[in-house]
Amino acid sequence: MTADKTNLKFRLKAIRFSMWDLHLYLDTHPCDETAAELLENYREKYCCIKEEYEKAYGPLTHECCCGECWLKGPWPWERECDC
Repeated sequence: MTADKTNLKFRLKAIRFSMWDLHLYLDTHPCDETAAELLENYREKYCCIKEEYEKAYGPLTHECCCGECWLKGPWPWERECDC
């Protein structure tokens, strides 16, 4: 796996974790507007990075595109190891 691909995946995971953490926080603090704005900023960043990743390396999940595109791509065992 290339360094850029690894970096993009790492960034996606970190932002996703932050989004989940903020989501849990907002469950108990629904009036915290600062946290809600931060969550929205993270969502925007996540979408941008995800789009960048998918343009370069293909869809992350089957939900990202039509089923036909997902089936045409290499299967997990046909790619480099993501370990």
